[in-house]
Amino acid sequence: MSHDKITAAARQRMAQTGEPYAAARRAVIREHQAAAPKGTQWFEISWTQSRYARFSRRMDSLMFGASPEHWSVAVDADQIRVRMGSFKLNLPRASVRSVDRSQAQVGSTIGAHERRGGRWLVNGSPDGLVEITLDPPTYLDRSPVTLFRRAAVRSLTVSLVDPDAFIAALRGNGHT
Repeated sequence: MSHDKITAAARQRMAQTGEPYAAARRAVIREHQAAAPKGTQWFEISWTQSRYARFSRRMDSLMFGASPEHWSVAVDADQIRVRMGSFKLNLPRASVRSVDRSQAQVGSTIGAHERRGGRWLVNGSPDGLVEITLDPPTYLDRSPVTLFRRAAVRSLTVSLVDPDAFIAALRGNGHT
């Protein structure tokens, strides 16, 4: 289900049930996960309501289509797919060496950024951070996010609404 369809379904659910948007969206995603091919799990990237984050989200949305409706992490038996606007990364599950909660101090920044030496941060908030370490590294295609260069990804830190479920999903299949 595309993000536009999730948004439309969440708005329709809001009209029917009177739920807030976030609750309706989570319910729609849960229903979609139940209907998804067996083994695929979807995780929502967390985001914050701070003034800086609202401004940054608006700019990302205008420039890259990177509003929270377009942010997700999908996990299946072979891949982890991370999407945040123009940032698109497919991680082979076989390359995952470890997955743990991260104590990184990310401040008020949001978006997709290379921190240093192939360490990437994809976040919408400073909460629910999970770090995935890869060996061998994966490479991002050339895009505005990578400054049009082919960039290595040795580790990825991502902010998630339910980080513990994500960690359990990765560890539960014997890959880490």
